[in-house]
Amino acid sequence: MDTVARIDDVPEEVTRAGLDFDYVVWTPGTIVTLANVPWNSDYRDVVRFSSTATLNNYINDDAGPIVTLNQMMYAIPGRPVRINIPFNAAYKYNYLRVFNPSQPVPGGDSAKTFYYFINDVRYIAPNSTELDIQLDVWQTFSRDITLGNCYIERGHFGIANEFANSDHGRGYLTVPEGLDVGGEYQIIHSDTETIGATQYMDNTKTFDIMMLTTVSLLTDPGTVDDPNLTTARGSAFQGLPNGGELYWFPDLASFNAFVTAVAPLPWVSQGIISIYAVPNLLEFGLSYNEVEFEGVTVRRVIGEPYPSTQLVFSVPENTGDWKAGILEKIPVRYRHLTKFMTYPYSVVEATTYSGTPLMLKPESIGSDIHLTFRMMLHLTPPGPRVAFYPENYNSLTGDNTVTGPETPGGDNNEFLDMITGIINLPTFSIVNNGYISFLASNANSLAYQHSSADWSQQKALTGAQTSFEQAGRGIGLGQQQTALTNRTNSAQTALQNQVAGQRAIVSGVNSAIGGIGGGAAGAAGAVVGVANAAADYAITTGANSAGSAITQQQNTRSNNLTSANAEYMRDSNLNYAEFAAQGDYQNAIAGIQAKVQDAQLIQPTSAGQVGGDAFNLAAYRWALHLKIKMVHSGVIRQVGDFWLRYGYAVNRFGQIPSDFHCMTNFTYWKLRETYITSSSCPEAFRQTIRGIFEKGVTVWRNAEDIGTIDIADNDPLEGISL
Repeated sequence: MDTVARIDDVPEEVTRAGLDFDYVVWTPGTIVTLANVPWNSDYRDVVRFSSTATLNNYINDDAGPIVTLNQMMYAIPGRPVRINIPFNAAYKYNYLRVFNPSQPVPGGDSAKTFYYFINDVRYIAPNSTELDIQLDVWQTFSRDITLGNCYIERGHFGIANEFANSDHGRGYLTVPEGLDVGGEYQIIHSDTETIGATQYMDNTKTFDIMMLTTVSLLTDPGTVDDPNLTTARGSAFQGLPNGGELYWFPDLASFNAFVTAVAPLPWVSQGIISIYAVPNLLEFGLSYNEVEFEGVTVRRVIGEPYPSTQLVFSVPENTGDWKAGILEKIPVRYRHLTKFMTYPYSVVEATTYSGTPLMLKPESIGSDIHLTFRMMLHLTPPGPRVAFYPENYNSLTGDNTVTGPETPGGDNNEFLDMITGIINLPTFSIVNNGYISFLASNANSLAYQHSSADWSQQKALTGAQTSFEQAGRGIGLGQQQTALTNRTNSAQTALQNQVAGQRAIVSGVNSAIGGIGGGAAGAAGAVVGVANAAADYAITTGANSAGSAITQQQNTRSNNLTSANAEYMRDSNLNYAEFAAQGDYQNAIAGIQAKVQDAQLIQPTSAGQVGGDAFNLAAYRWALHLKIKMVHSGVIRQVGDFWLRYGYAVNRFGQIPSDFHCMTNFTYWKLRETYITSSSCPEAFRQTIRGIFEKGVTVWRNAEDIGTIDIADNDPLEGISL
């Protein structure tokens, strides 16, 4: 059985549907117009003409063969139709329009034009050609439906939305795209704010120096022979208690002058516990007192610097809108794509070149006019540092002071959770003379040792002299005792002689008396007796005197020998004691001098520490550097062309414009949910319209633009918003 729709395929029973003209039944008088159109049946591109008349005029301008049917014909979906046109005249066309000008007909129907795609053309006979056709649901029924609030997944709606840049772009432009952005950024713009007055490339790098000491510089330090060490009187810089005194040097010259002055006073400099470089502080409100120290002016810190200082970065090309100024760096065709000024397509890097860069999302920066940072200083140990944070980062729109305690600059947003800075300030040391330090620290003990050596010598010499005098006194005593013995012996001899004389007298008297009584013989005997007595006396006294003289001589010679030996011992002991005392003194002095000489070999000591990150300070400078980076030029073109063609990811509900246009030439739509609120077409065609939008479709304003115009030639319309 032949199933091809033919003109003579008239139903056996004529019904009302068979007499009415619709997209299935073409009644007699229907005019079929063949044409070529740039859109096709896959509905990737459709044209939204301003009216049906405009569409028909477009078809009429370049229409092909026109055929008027004289019999009813079925145009059932999936079945071909045959028209009386030669094959060579028909195969050149891809579209046809069907219209019956006799409509409306009884029954209330109205004139309707139907549009079909020609999917295939087949030769049947010399003047008969078979066409596979498919109803163009869009051109036939798009004006018969109304879309409601639909979920827009992607499209040019995101570019045309007049509120796209609200909340710095966070409201609509931060929807992830899932596009490859490459592995590196390129620098679009950079700016620098130098910290303090550090210069670059002219060998005049200047910076301030802070010093913390535990020894006070407010009192007389004394001398090496009489040093004076006074404990520091403390400080309360930046609200932090500190037992040390804090001093500030505005330049290297003032610090070097202090180092020169304190060099001979190591007992003072050894109390320096920290020396470190800081930015120039006068511009930050530092206050101080000038103090004279050994003829040099030092500055004791008494007042704090400002809690924070604002650093403002401007884009030179456009100081009123830094994002617009940055977009001027990219090709003109992409400058209206402000999504390039959101992460991950661009990023703002703040760095001090110290290894702690801060990567900021442009849409989270609190101002579209300027890029502003706050600098905060902490300049006392422990951990002095200079920190920078972006002002009002991640702030609420129109509210930069959210509920919470006040912070420097009135920033209650990310604040110190987003910082970079000079975290490890360079630290330095000064060298102390260990020899002088030893002498000063041992001044009293060395004086004591000298005094002790002198006392020991004087004590030894006095002891030797005392022994000498005592020995001399002993010699004199021996001599006196010998003289006394001799005198005693002489007295005893004289006494013996006297007694002998007296006895001789008595004996002579007795002899005389007896001789007288005895006569002459007796007298002569008496005379002889007297003479004997006298002779005996003379012998006795002589013997006594001789014995006494011998004894005295013996005593004298013995005493002389003893005295000579005692004098030798006395003199030799004195000489030895004097020698020993002198030697002990010289040895003690030599020991003291040896200590002093050894102290000269004590290695120099240092005060403060050597550390921190000094590379930038030595090789470059201290500064906050701002770099605005964007994906490299190749990615800009790739992503930019994608956005120009298909718009941004939206992922929000919105009302589709009634003419489906939000751009001047073409608008891409991809919906996740398509709500049709009213229609005057069968459900199958409603679902077709829904499918067209949910798979993604480009709605063109002018059919001749499809595939011919530059996709960048497409500007947003005004008044488009979600």
